[in-house]
Amino acid sequence: MDAPTSRLRIGLILAVAVFGSGALAAVMADAMRPAPSPSIAPPAAGGPGQAPGSFRLVPAPIDRLEIRIRESAPPQYSLYVQAGLPSGCAKQHSYSVTQTGDTFVVQAMNSLPPGNPICTMIYGTYELNVDLKGDIRPGRTYTVKVNDRTATFTAQ
Repeated sequence: MDAPTSRLRIGLILAVAVFGSGALAAVMADAMRPAPSPSIAPPAAGGPGQAPGSFRLVPAPIDRLEIRIRESAPPQYSLYVQAGLPSGCAKQHSYSVTQTGDTFVVQAMNSLPPGNPICTMIYGTYELNVDLKGDIRPGRTYTVKVNDRTATFTAQ
């Protein structure tokens, strides 16, 4: 019998004698075996059809929406938006503005990593100041939609 095997048996005998449990001795035997050499797994891709480092876009939750009228001639209009980052994985990504008739549609987007990663549950916010440019005529009422929130204003 070689020296490492002899030490292993002595350790098992002592464990059984001290603790009186075969199950504990088996656990100790596993703990005393040499560890296998570590292997490094290749980095995971972003998911089916996604490259590593890719992300998915989701609409940002909108916490506050305010139409601001600048004192100028002619008046200029802007939109103050406070948008949310619902987890530590969410990041501010982009926004876009379109006007169709008397309606402005603003899409505020966040990015999230692909899949279902573990993220901190810390809610953050960020601010956007969006110029409302286009065909705005005095006396008309305009609707501004930002993701799931809506506001109106009457042009001066």
